[in-house]
Amino acid sequence: MNYKHAYHAGNFADVVKHTLLIQLLNQFSQKGKPYYVLDAYAGKGLYKLNSHEAKATHEAKSGVELLVEHYTNDNTNAPKTVKQYLQTLEQAKKTYDKHVYVGSPWWIAHEVEFQAKNNIAIRAEAFESQAEEYDALNYQLYKLPIGCHHRDAFEGLTAVIPPKERRGLILLDPPFEQEHKDFTRLVDLLVKSHKKWQQGTYVLWYPLKNHEAVTLFHKKMKRTGIKKQLICELNVYPNDVPVGMNGTGLLVINPPWKFDIFAKEILKYLQPILKAKDAPKMKDDEAFRVQWLVGE
Repeated sequence: MNYKHAYHAGNFADVVKHTLLIQLLNQFSQKGKPYYVLDAYAGKGLYKLNSHEAKATHEAKSGVELLVEHYTNDNTNAPKTVKQYLQTLEQAKKTYDKHVYVGSPWWIAHEVEFQAKNNIAIRAEAFESQAEEYDALNYQLYKLPIGCHHRDAFEGLTAVIPPKERRGLILLDPPFEQEHKDFTRLVDLLVKSHKKWQQGTYVLWYPLKNHEAVTLFHKKMKRTGIKKQLICELNVYPNDVPVGMNGTGLLVINPPWKFDIFAKEILKYLQPILKAKDAPKMKDDEAFRVQWLVGE
């Protein structure tokens, strides 16, 4: 596996994923009790949007940069979490570099630091299996309150759950190089993990590019018997348009109360901003959806 997120950092999928991650962390922290967070596919943690990798794809231009431009011109209807995402990102640029984009483990570590001031104990860990990516992660985030481990998610996840805190969130953000095979393996991992820790919140990111593979994934998840499965999807192109990636999705098992309401507000705001300029017009249910795949 040679996937490097540096080519895709700050794209529309990152904007959606990180904004929804912030919303989840906010709701976990609101209870004021200790909890555990694991980023099982951490990547490097910090990325430069002026790197040769980022310049090779220019994906941030239709992602975070597009959102920043829109927000700068008009921020009147932006949901609170979107404002938090952009304001915190601006703080990160002042700390590191104006071209920086911060990945999921940084967002998690930032929440750990922030909530420590409120005496809320959050224990955070990050796994990365690729040696080069892990070295960069460990070097760039070594001062932050998150434990970085050179470890594979398929081996490591079931070894660290259930956590001593009993409450917690697992983020799975795999590269999806072979979708049908990857979805099958991830369903098996979620089933094994859920059996060990049924009250945990599991968040799986997936691309919307092979509609058949995504539909089959949803069917397989329904058949697992796992309750409280929510899907949050945003399309920048309709699913039937042949492009590299039509949209982005999150499967959330055991989301916090009312997360679906917040997620719908966030996606409704983001989709018109992030949709591709040359995309055909989409109905609301094609543009985004927050839907229970399996209820209580």
